[in-house]
Amino acid sequence: MPAENEEQFEAWKILKPTTAYAVRELGAAFEREDSSSDDLIDAYLFAKRHLAQSMKALLLSQLPSECLEFAELRARIEEDMKSRYANRIPERFLKVPYGSQVHELLFMMLLRNLGQPVDSDRLRVVTGDKTHSERRARELRELGFNIATSEEDGTQYYTLVGLEIDYTKVPELIAKSIKKSESLTEVEKDSLRAWLAE
Repeated sequence: MPAENEEQFEAWKILKPTTAYAVRELGAAFEREDSSSDDLIDAYLFAKRHLAQSMKALLLSQLPSECLEFAELRARIEEDMKSRYANRIPERFLKVPYGSQVHELLFMMLLRNLGQPVDSDRLRVVTGDKTHSERRARELRELGFNIATSEEDGTQYYTLVGLEIDYTKVPELIAKSIKKSESLTEVEKDSLRAWLAE
């Protein structure tokens, strides 16, 4: 299988034998008549840990080590922020949030499947994040990325529809940043938010 990221592909090859062993042990625990519930749970947890590590490495091996499209789209959003509000809003509030590695990985997974729905479980595998992958995907939507959501049989899906940005989201991003500020009074925050509303 071709790899985009050789380092992660090497990690996958190293992890694969131990993962295969863990899966065999889990199967054997299920086959044994005398396996206790603790034996089964221990075998499951052992396999689960190794599967999570190796499947993450395998998925990451199919993605580039960095995403130029993600950086470019974020740069466009920041340019829009500054061109519209540089004379009215302090520069510290004109920064684009949600630029973590997790956000970039999620975007790369969605970009790799542009126009196609991606299962939220698959997103969790690549981020190693059990609870917040969906929240990170929603944050990408807050940036103005064209991400549609759908649900089928109780499973959530995310689709990167295209690479156009919804710049109407920019004032909301800035307002959120202003709201979190601990250095501004409520009066100052209201004053800045008024500029965004114009």
